[in-house]
Parts: sequence; C-alpha cells; structure tokens
Amino acid sequence: MNISNSIMTAISGGDALKQAVGIELLSKASDMQASSSSTLVQDFTKSQQLVTASATPHLGGNLDIRI
Repeated sequence: MNISNSIMTAISGGDALKQAVGIELLSKASDMQASSSSTLVQDFTKSQQLVTASATPHLGGNLDIRI
C-alpha cells in the first residue's frame, strides 16, 4: 500500500498544505474502500439468493463400502 504510506507521511509532515491534501486523499481512499466492500457484500448476497436447497438432502449422508 504505497498510497497509504505516502498519505500518512504527508499527514505527519510539517507542511499544512501537504497535511490537508493527505487528509483529503485518506478520506477518499477510505470512501473508495467502503464502496468496494459494500459492492462486494451486495454481489455476495445476490449470488446466495440463487442457491437452492438440494432436492435429496439425505444423499451422501451414508456410505456403503464393500471390499
């Protein structure tokens, strides 16, 4: 995460302009991460709705092995 390191360096620096820009970039990066994770969860929820229960829930419950 080179971007995060650069942002944190700018925030901790002495220059007020760099600090302001670093804080704004950090805020945007945080918003982008939240948006991405929200999209990921929504897509997962949609895919889980398509999963149906097995018509034969007992299938595979027992194994008959003959030697």
